[in-house]
Amino acid sequence: MRWLVNVHRGAAKQLEAIPPDRRNRILNDIRAFADDPFRGLVKPLKGKANKGLYRKVSGRYRIIFEPIHATHTVHVLAVLLRNEGTYR
Repeated sequence: MRWLVNVHRGAAKQLEAIPPDRRNRILNDIRAFADDPFRGLVKPLKGKANKGLYRKVSGRYRIIFEPIHATHTVHVLAVLLRNEGTYR
């Protein structure tokens, strides 16, 4: 069964700021969520504040998302450059 993918406004703004060549790779990874959001380098985030959130590696960037299993929906919440402050 296919998943519905929603990209939140904040994540869309973050995508616009990324260089086009890297943005295309990230968009391909986001499109792949429709088939299986847990394929590839996906791990759950740690901590009480991040319960239910996952991250997917896309080059030097991290796609933060929340899967809703009951409705087969994926909410893309953020696209962040991996650095020391990414998960704070």
